[in-house]
Amino acid sequence: MANKEKIRGIYEALPKLNCGFCGFRSCGQFARAVVEGRASPFGCRQNPWAGYKISEIIGVKIPTYSYGFQPAFAPRLGVTPSPAALREEVRGLSRRVDDILARIESLRGGG
Repeated sequence: MANKEKIRGIYEALPKLNCGFCGFRSCGQFARAVVEGRASPFGCRQNPWAGYKISEIIGVKIPTYSYGFQPAFAPRLGVTPSPAALREEVRGLSRRVDDILARIESLRGGG
């Protein structure tokens, strides 16, 4: 299966809420990160059970019983984030925090 097909399949298995709880801005970015090995198949916090279907799509064998929720990056699955990916994730989170703080300030000033 080609990478584009894997990304599409993973995206279809996700809830498509673009909530960002996985550490990515959208479900599409998360799907791409899983295919590129930058995120765990179990990174979706809205539906962690989708990780089993995602694992099947990318060809990773997972036991059928659960160990509980796994972190977004799961080294035991062979997924190790690069320093550049971590820096980008921190930059994105920092921007989101700045946006939230700016909204809070605007609410204080407008009330």
